[in-house]
Amino acid sequence: MLARMLTSSLRTPPRRVICSALGVALIGALTLPGSCSAAIQPASVLAGPANDILDVDGAALAPDGGGGILYRQEVEGAAHLFAVPFADGHWGSPVEVDGEDPYGAHDPAIAAGNGGRLLVVWVQPRNSSASGIVEYELVGASLQPGASAFGQAITIDPNVGEPLTGDISAVEPKLAMAPDGAADVVYRVTLDDCGPEDPLSNTACPPNSTDKLVVVRFSRFEYLTWSHPKTVNRAPQLAMLNPTTENAPAIGVDLSGDGVVAWQEPGNDGIARIWVRRLFGTVLGNVLQASPEQLDGQPIAADAPAVSVGPFGEARIAFRIDGSPGEVGGPGELFVDSLPSSVDPHGYALTGPVAVPGARGMLGLPSIAIDPQGNYRLAWTQNGAVQDLAASNKTAGQAVALGSTTAAITPTAIDPAGGATTAWLTPPGEAPAVDIREDYPQSGYQTARRAGDLPGPISGMSLGGDGQGDSLLVWMQGSVGDSEVVGDFVQTPPTPFEVFTPSGWVAPAEANISWSEAPDAVAGVTYSVYVDGRRRMSGLSGFAAALGSGSLGDGKHRVQVLATDASGQQTMSAPSELKLDSDPPIVKLRLIDARRGVSVSVRDTASGVEKGATRISWGDGAHTSGRAQARHDYHLAGAYTIVASVRDNAGNSAVVNLRVRVR
Repeated sequence: MLARMLTSSLRTPPRRVICSALGVALIGALTLPGSCSAAIQPASVLAGPANDILDVDGAALAPDGGGGILYRQEVEGAAHLFAVPFADGHWGSPVEVDGEDPYGAHDPAIAAGNGGRLLVVWVQPRNSSASGIVEYELVGASLQPGASAFGQAITIDPNVGEPLTGDISAVEPKLAMAPDGAADVVYRVTLDDCGPEDPLSNTACPPNSTDKLVVVRFSRFEYLTWSHPKTVNRAPQLAMLNPTTENAPAIGVDLSGDGVVAWQEPGNDGIARIWVRRLFGTVLGNVLQASPEQLDGQPIAADAPAVSVGPFGEARIAFRIDGSPGEVGGPGELFVDSLPSSVDPHGYALTGPVAVPGARGMLGLPSIAIDPQGNYRLAWTQNGAVQDLAASNKTAGQAVALGSTTAAITPTAIDPAGGATTAWLTPPGEAPAVDIREDYPQSGYQTARRAGDLPGPISGMSLGGDGQGDSLLVWMQGSVGDSEVVGDFVQTPPTPFEVFTPSGWVAPAEANISWSEAPDAVAGVTYSVYVDGRRRMSGLSGFAAALGSGSLGDGKHRVQVLATDASGQQTMSAPSELKLDSDPPIVKLRLIDARRGVSVSVRDTASGVEKGATRISWGDGAHTSGRAQARHDYHLAGAYTIVASVRDNAGNSAVVNLRVRVR
């Protein structure tokens, strides 16, 4: 039976965020030291205004905060590709990607890896057949760490155009890159347009249909080379629905570079469904069916696959089904299927499709993002409204309406601590702009509306997330013949971190604390140390501090560390306890038994007396050890010197001399 509830993992503990900025709406705001500037940066014009900017084609951000955006601009009558790198929170200058291509680039895609790596793939003409049909190839070029220019373009697939017509409308490559630079590209190739002029009369082409004979392929980029393309779809001999953006394949990779690809393909009954495969380097995993066969007893078709892959191969696959049996294109529903981690014994089978609560109606394309714990964020448009849902392995979550738009897709990126960034275009009737919402982990959020310097329509909006909550946004704005490329950056506060204090009581010399790094992929983080709510140190770049030199008194103290990023955003650690004892035990002497005996007591109100280290010499040759309280009787009258060697549990020690006269 097909489930109609979402199930999902426990959220990670929410991080504490400090923010005061124009347009911020905080629910249950926290009162903590300091404040931060808005994490949604002002928009930047990256290229233009110019009359030859053609389109924007993507944004990508790596886990270390490096990335870039891609756009096309006409140069000497041909469409050429330009990338704008992004590093250390700043945009670079445009770099031409395809300088050796004299004929123009089509269908580009971009991906980013750590160290400033950028990878771009695109379709370009390579030849003209004897019958005058243009032949196309899929190529790729990379920008490697430390380089200032893209390397030479390398052919990935020499034949991606339909043989009889040169049709490349189906290709739409999708690219995903691991931090170390390994990457996968998935794309489509039309083998037969199935048109009436087809002299082959291919029996796989249904009569009077818009279906086409299409193959889904992938290639692996590693060590600056591309592998030989392999076919992904299960039955390439069967015609597919007419290829469109809404049924294009999707791909994601984990930290090791292994991928998960999803695509649309007809089942045995001829109805289009969503299928999934793992990619182990260049090795294909088993074909898995993600979309259901039937709903309420009726066969259902599916399209619009979206994939997000976690660090260890766990994946979420979102797709859309149609309300009309066996068809695609009308009102429908959204579903999510899950693939456990590749290190999980069940990581080679999908858990089964589940319906997204309330996601019914005229739906746009879903966008999905997963975090290391398996929690995910899903965004989509529904009847003209932007919808956003946070879900985990245990909680379905509740969809939230963020605004109105007529755009087909609403991209989203997740914050591992529980927040997200979602962007959408303003609806008609309002000035063209991009609305951005950054959700904070503790139910607070901020919103911003961003636009370029030029008035006019917006197209090509794309969002690239780094998996840590930071995102790059890019779009083209302006009228035809007068437009610009606009970029924006959304930065989350530093990631939650732990503070470590010594176990048990310590003396000031050992009052050393440390903390784990609060990663901020984009720029450096500095730290301040607070003790009992008061700032004791600030501007620290390391991950340790010694507190023994301060004026802290004996007793239990509450220690917290505040991480501040380059934008002024702050994350406060949870309190940790520091037990400090700076003084040795106190020794007291009392005469007893008509002044013929004495009693000695050793006390320490902080860490306590270490009894095993206590030794009392009574001055008459007698000794007592291992006791915090002792008495002694003298047999002869006289003056004696009592020497007490004491130590507390924090290591503070003392030798105390006491004079006593007995009768």
